[in-house]
Amino acid sequence: MLSLFRTNQSFASLLLFGYALLLQAPVLVFGVPEADFEGGTYFDTLIRELVAGNWWLTVLLPPVMLAVAGMVANSICDRYRFARTTTQFPGLVLVLLWAVVPSFHAFDPTDLCHAFLLLAMGSLGSTYKSHSPDVARFNAGWWLGLAALLEPVYLVFVPAFVVGISIFRTANLRTITQLLVGVCVAFFLGGTVAYLDGAGAAFVTGQLAGFGFANFAALHWLDLIGFGILALGLLVALSSGSPSRALLSIEGAKNNAFVYWVLLFTPLVALLDSVVDAGSAQVVLPPLGILLGLWLARRTEARAEFFHLLVFAAALTLTAVALHR
Repeated sequence: MLSLFRTNQSFASLLLFGYALLLQAPVLVFGVPEADFEGGTYFDTLIRELVAGNWWLTVLLPPVMLAVAGMVANSICDRYRFARTTTQFPGLVLVLLWAVVPSFHAFDPTDLCHAFLLLAMGSLGSTYKSHSPDVARFNAGWWLGLAALLEPVYLVFVPAFVVGISIFRTANLRTITQLLVGVCVAFFLGGTVAYLDGAGAAFVTGQLAGFGFANFAALHWLDLIGFGILALGLLVALSSGSPSRALLSIEGAKNNAFVYWVLLFTPLVALLDSVVDAGSAQVVLPPLGILLGLWLARRTEARAEFFHLLVFAAALTLTAVALHR
């Protein structure tokens, strides 16, 4: 299966839609997993209301949103030389890691945050050689702001992006302000839409209620197994970073370093969520998917296929057992 994605042809990213739907097959067979929802931001609630009652949208939107995020991951890895050769593995692994936790298969508007975070990372990464880095920093803040409209705790990534500014260029008051202006514009426009809809107070309340600290919710044991797989992947990514970055161009090494900084902030983002549940851990998927995808691309074909089939089988099995119980 991996041979379909071990290519330098960008159109292979389109195969991620079929791949994600295949991993969503247990949901098609056994039904939609239960999703705990105790209130969210204005836009989170709005999207849920639009999808509520439509079984097909509830089933199909999660894999579609993850496939889009995977395509974005592949695009920025190719454009900003994350690897010595073009590969579609970052997006593939991002989708695969999403599938290993059964609760992730439930519809959640915050799945959109994966693409928003990746677009923010790509925008900031473009500042290294950009002739208009000011605009790129604004765009990074804009995409990060859109993610925070759905999941306010994504604002915790702002310090990681400030570090990113210093990695690619120089971090000073002007460059940091450009990033923050992008975030503020996203919030201003989002708040304006909510106000015109007569929900200005709900918008403010939802954003403020999006933060907490170590407010852990009960987790199913099958989700814990999935988290164990993610933790193992995290250890692999952290232990294999320096040698691989040494072989890259300066641009590629800088982008890889920035991804590691984003990954470093993901536990804090999850911990500061209003309720730390299974969905909170999804924040790790974009940076971890990129790093593990690049790691997998450096393995021999036989080893890469073995690791992939092992996790692929685990993902299908865990989801099927969780839904069939």
